[in-house]
Amino acid sequence: MAARIGISKADVIDTAYELLEETQNVQAVTMTAVAGHLGIRVQSLYAHVDGTKGLQREIALRGLQKLAQCLNQAAIGVSGIDAVRSVLKAQFDFALTHPAEFAASIYPPGTDTQMLEAIEGVNYPMQKILHNAGIDDSVITHWNRLVLSTICGFSSLHQNGQLTLPVSTKDSMDYIINVLISDVEEKLVTSEMISS
Repeated sequence: MAARIGISKADVIDTAYELLEETQNVQAVTMTAVAGHLGIRVQSLYAHVDGTKGLQREIALRGLQKLAQCLNQAAIGVSGIDAVRSVLKAQFDFALTHPAEFAASIYPPGTDTQMLEAIEGVNYPMQKILHNAGIDDSVITHWNRLVLSTICGFSSLHQNGQLTLPVSTKDSMDYIINVLISDVEEKLVTSEMISS
């Protein structure tokens, strides 16, 4: 395959994302695989990304940005519990419709400012809804971790075909959302009791 001239960083990330969609496995998105698709040497990719780890970071950033757009869109025109339900459903839908992208977006940010900002962008809609409802920031953090853990687990089981009982997975998703909503409603009542 003849090498293409003038490869940009965007070309590299686009190709990596295409590979992710094809394979549905972030571990399969390697420098070798991307270079092969682009028709260039692996060494040429280092001008754009810092190895496979850097490639996966870029995929995570793009996934987080796409997820943040979905969640912000879901929060438009709704408030209170309806907003919580809308954002939760959007997050579940993204994870189930784009399981590899969702899995790839779970990336340890460390002190990476850009990653931390992207994660904050994902958390912002729900954070704002719950904060406006008077729920304490530390409780919101616990709740966000509960939601992320729940969606990660459900999405992984769903993608791997392990939810095999004759009950609709959509019904299960709705049930989980209702349980999470009930937890928020309980916190809202507690918050109102404390403030009154």
